[in-house]
Amino acid sequence: MKFGTKPVVVKIGGGALAGGALEDLPGLLAGETPVALVHGGGQQLTRMLAALNVPTEFREGLRVTDEATMRVAEMVFAGEVNKALVRELYAMGVPAVGISGTDGPTLRVEPVPGLGRVGSVARVETRLVETLWSGGFVPVIAPVGLGPEGAYNVNADSAAAALAVGLGAGHLFFLTDVDGLLYGGEAVPALEPGECEGYVEKGLAVGGMVPKLRAAAEAAKGGVAARIVNGNKTGSLARAIAGEEIGTLISEGVAA
Repeated sequence: MKFGTKPVVVKIGGGALAGGALEDLPGLLAGETPVALVHGGGQQLTRMLAALNVPTEFREGLRVTDEATMRVAEMVFAGEVNKALVRELYAMGVPAVGISGTDGPTLRVEPVPGLGRVGSVARVETRLVETLWSGGFVPVIAPVGLGPEGAYNVNADSAAAALAVGLGAGHLFFLTDVDGLLYGGEAVPALEPGECEGYVEKGLAVGGMVPKLRAAAEAAKGGVAARIVNGNKTGSLARAIAGEEIGTLISEGVAA
């Protein structure tokens, strides 16, 4: 199926621009589909923390974030990574505007126990994103949310899923550096949301794929089908939007 005027949310992994997947974006925008992009920046943050001699710790793919780490995270996510991505998109003819989830505020979060200044999205306030859409802009959203103590680090996959549900998106695409959830060297074509955790528990999904699967399951439970595709392959976004069965689809009513 092709997507009409229902919004599309795209979560961009670090290699998506280098891989050329977002070259499909101008064509999608020409069809008058509202698009919101959510990006990460974990590698850039890790490099900056190392340069500043701030230790990094992960638990189940999520970064433990103390106050010092949060200050650097906001600088990297909402500054360096966000603005570089906006400039890249502008060079492609995409009228992008960079914001973070604290603007608006768009992402209201609650602290995740045991992870410090890490938040889970409790509420999405859509007015800023919709205002940008009405002006013809593409929001590019950094994964920082507003919580009880100020800015919180939000896993970008979870942020994208929450935004997709909150915005009533027609589809959510995760652009990553592999062909989907791999099993036996091949992408698992489709999963129901209730099946995702089993792949985590069996160790078949590891590292960054863990939060992607969990976020995709949350989106699917909220009525938004999610697809994990290889953003390092030019044309993959266009193929996914056109309804080709590439990558891994997580949606209600499908079977692996």
